[in-house]
Amino acid sequence: MKNSSVGLVLGSGAARGFAMLPILSRFKEENIHFSAVSGASIGSVIGSYYALHGETDSLFEKVKGKNAGDYLKMVDPNLPHKSLIKGKSIKKFLTSLFLEDKTFNDTRIPLTICAVDFRAKKPVYINEGKLIDAVMASISIPGIFAPYPYLSSTFIDEGALDPVPVRPLLEKKYKKIIGINLMGTKHPHKHTSRDLFPTLLSTFYMMMEQLAVRESDKRLYMIDLNFEPDPINILSFFNWQDYYGVGASWVRKDFDRVLSWLKS
Repeated sequence: MKNSSVGLVLGSGAARGFAMLPILSRFKEENIHFSAVSGASIGSVIGSYYALHGETDSLFEKVKGKNAGDYLKMVDPNLPHKSLIKGKSIKKFLTSLFLEDKTFNDTRIPLTICAVDFRAKKPVYINEGKLIDAVMASISIPGIFAPYPYLSSTFIDEGALDPVPVRPLLEKKYKKIIGINLMGTKHPHKHTSRDLFPTLLSTFYMMMEQLAVRESDKRLYMIDLNFEPDPINILSFFNWQDYYGVGASWVRKDFDRVLSWLKS
């Protein structure tokens, strides 16, 4: 399906983003190429890589062998009154492994990265400048990271207002848009820890589950994935198998439906 006007939207979800990889791999196998990408939070990381390379299989090869110690190195504690994590180590990791010094001009596919302007209290859709700055703006979960200084303002995770950013592509009139929503199903919390870290994450992700519910559009096919893991585990990137398995299961059961929709 080359040259077809199909947009791709990749939503927020931290480690749940591993579920996107088998889905994107299957699209590649079917020779389905997207004309534009919009991403928020983990979707901005994967979306940037996809926009640069036209695939994510090589991304999966880079990260699947990393262990808990590798990810622990990215946790640089911050002063409690600012945030739990500084974010400098994560920025270094993303730059060295994925994004280098690339800009939006380097992408093969038009890319929009979505973040929230904390001062203006509104979503912002970024499509120029360095990819790493836009990604850092988009992944800065409130309380976990300090708001990221960028474009004469400060930014936080797009999940705070628009966890599945379809608007930029709907406004550009793409004929069809496929979204991947990592917040599609709510589950009761098995653990009710009162510790700071799980409380912040659980609260933020409960909010995003509500915001991810949206009106349907005939041009939009939303892939809503069903996750059993509790939100307190969403930063466990080294436990990628369960998250990847959710996407692989969707491919086995439901991929033919989206393929039929694309061909209709």
